[in-house]
Amino acid sequence: MNEYLILGLILYILPYLFYLKVSHGLGHKAEYLQLRRFFPCAVLPVLPLYCTGLPVTSPIFITSLITGIMWIITYPLFYFLTNRKVSSDFGFHFDIVFGLYIIGWLMSLKVLVINFNLLPQLVLPVIATVEFLICAVPVAQWVYYYLYGSCVSEDGMSMIQDTHYNEIIEFFKSFSIIFNICIFALAILIYAFMVYANLQYPAVSMELWQAGLIAGVFAFLTVYLWLSERAAFRRTGFVELWLDVKEYMATTLLYQTNMQERIKDLTVTPSQPQFSKPSTIIMVIGESASRDYMSAFTDYLVETTPWLSAKKDDEHFILYPNAYSCEANTVRCLERALTEFNQYNNKQFYTSCSIIDIAHKAGYTTHWYSNQGHLGSADTPVTLVANTSGTAKWTKQNLNQVQYDEALLDYLDEVDPTKNNFVVIHLKGNHFNFINRYPQSFAKFSKPGKYDLIPNYIDSIRYTDYILQKIWEYSTQKLNLQAMLYFSDHATIPDKRRAPDFGGFGTVRIPMFTYFSDEYIIKFPQTVNTLRQNEKQYFTNDLAYDLMCGIFNIKSNHFDESNCFSSPLYKFTRETLKTNLGKIAIKDDNN
Repeated sequence: MNEYLILGLILYILPYLFYLKVSHGLGHKAEYLQLRRFFPCAVLPVLPLYCTGLPVTSPIFITSLITGIMWIITYPLFYFLTNRKVSSDFGFHFDIVFGLYIIGWLMSLKVLVINFNLLPQLVLPVIATVEFLICAVPVAQWVYYYLYGSCVSEDGMSMIQDTHYNEIIEFFKSFSIIFNICIFALAILIYAFMVYANLQYPAVSMELWQAGLIAGVFAFLTVYLWLSERAAFRRTGFVELWLDVKEYMATTLLYQTNMQERIKDLTVTPSQPQFSKPSTIIMVIGESASRDYMSAFTDYLVETTPWLSAKKDDEHFILYPNAYSCEANTVRCLERALTEFNQYNNKQFYTSCSIIDIAHKAGYTTHWYSNQGHLGSADTPVTLVANTSGTAKWTKQNLNQVQYDEALLDYLDEVDPTKNNFVVIHLKGNHFNFINRYPQSFAKFSKPGKYDLIPNYIDSIRYTDYILQKIWEYSTQKLNLQAMLYFSDHATIPDKRRAPDFGGFGTVRIPMFTYFSDEYIIKFPQTVNTLRQNEKQYFTNDLAYDLMCGIFNIKSNHFDESNCFSSPLYKFTRETLKTNLGKIAIKDDNN
């Protein structure tokens, strides 16, 4: 009993401490959640040993233990070593969950085969083969790290998935014969060891209730690890990266296929900007910013937006206190905000024109700069739109650069002031974990380095205000800025854990403002006057595409003016607008 208890404690404490060590930006809630989650993960690997009385040094257990430990350690460790200086917010608890549970799954299967004498001399080598293949995934990552000195990245995964078998042969030919022989021999030795160890099985005899319990554990883990819609295997770091890249590549092909079809009949007039000299229009997309915590929009207890608050009475700025997100999820919101696809029509994302398509046709050189991740199932549609820009860059790809939003400011130097430019800037903004969204020198309402949800959040809001100020100042001084639109993808309730379902109107009340230059106001007075008249009207950001078309002052067969907030034809009201992808009425927000 003591050896099983000690083993269970080891499998509980050490993986948890390892998880804390190789993660960045964890909040206390995440730490406590994994503290509870890892407990059953540590129990189930020990249960087959306890029920059968097998010693913890049994060879059939050792191979399963090695397999699980390899999954626990490999991807989280290499990701940490590679990204600890360039990324402030990551953690891979599912690698540890999978690693612990795979031990229990393999051991449950082995002891059932032995207990019921299901041809163990034939079946156990098959299980050893499965064990070897599962273990081969982290082993391959060790080889990759040895060769390249980094964790497998998006580019590396793309390379792996794109590689033809002839290229694989050429790859191995690039190494010496000795190296290839050693790699092959090592693989054979590991496989032979696993088969041999599994054939050293002892006699096992379980009572019927014990066998039933182990069979139940095996069935549960089979579903949880492999068969459920959100199987743990699919949510481990390496496999999730594999699936993300695979999905990205597939959807990119689909988007490219649809692109010519999508824009072949797109007409935009005028086809060139009408300003007196080359000019710039900017759209800034925030992240998780709530107007409820912004003093420019509400009577908040402290001044969280000093720059924007000072601009409230400036005739060039218009603030909209009744803007909402169409959904409290980045991708589902932005795939609508960036295209003519919205809550109120029957269009689809992949067949819809984007604001980038419109800008191209309207004569603008397009730029996309983002502090969000480049790849990932959650961001793929956004990335697809971004990649149609003339220039598309992500700060995450710049090594040795801290991922605060001020890193985006350097990209503005790349914008050519002798051209007409449309620039999209996608902030990391106020995304959880909030303390990681601003340099600690900006801590005003929280103590530097102290995790404290609401003070951290409003400090991140104040930092975003600073970033918006710097974008505006640079662009007005150097890029002849004519118009600027800012809105957030969605909001958040900083002291409430996010849920997959609608979390209340606090998760969709977003900030939005526009800026217009003197020249713009003189040249397009109807647009500005209409927006001033609509200042207190209601708006959902899936109509941002139409608003930008209005700001461009264009006509198009892919632009419905009745959707446009800057048009006298704007048809929506508080009573007709929706959120949560059409499931919730804005009029039900009583606050």
